[in-house]
Amino acid sequence: MNGAAAVTESAKEPSAKAERLSEDQIVDAALAIIRESGVEALSMRSLSRQLKVSPMAAYYYVRDKQGLLDLVAKRALSEVRIPDKSVGPWYVRLQLLVDQVEAGLRRNQGIAEVLLGRIMFSQRSVMNAIMEVLEEAGFEGPNVVKAYALIHTYLFGRYRVAIEHHDLEPSQIQEGAEAPSYDDTVQRMAPFTASLAGRDYYGFGIETLIYGLRSQLRRQSVAEVAD
Repeated sequence: MNGAAAVTESAKEPSAKAERLSEDQIVDAALAIIRESGVEALSMRSLSRQLKVSPMAAYYYVRDKQGLLDLVAKRALSEVRIPDKSVGPWYVRLQLLVDQVEAGLRRNQGIAEVLLGRIMFSQRSVMNAIMEVLEEAGFEGPNVVKAYALIHTYLFGRYRVAIEHHDLEPSQIQEGAEAPSYDDTVQRMAPFTASLAGRDYYGFGIETLIYGLRSQLRRQSVAEVAD
């Protein structure tokens, strides 16, 4: 049985003494742990501590950690809607899909790490919808997989790489040491990070990514004509 069918269907009913928990309470507690300490810190024991219940109580509601992660992933992508073909061409629908996933990641900070490894199991419909759009666009076989991997890596992996203003500050030059003779481009770029927000990075990245996919298709069409 899928671990995402979380709450009680695959587990015995809690005893009269056990605290009754809702799915929202469980997911909220799991997200709090992920935000504070990372996904590695999430366990059935840490969940129980966060919920202030006995270590065994959580098992009445969630079978194991994988089931818990699937519940968390389900929360993050619960509002994603698959756009109809009438909405527009493939690249418009693809961005609508990806934008919705990004919105779910923003609403549930820390969740990207979970979805990076669990989307195939917990929210396969989203993965399937993206691949269908890519196939409809004209990508075939392995290129569908590679194009999806590009989107997947950008969406979830980018949360591992966040440039902060202080990351670009120059290292302190020791007294008596010579300043570098080259133009320090990193230092010149540092002031710009102060005015950039997550949406700026995301918007630039997704527009560039989709433009690159469209360019790949045009190149593919030219190659087919040449053959």
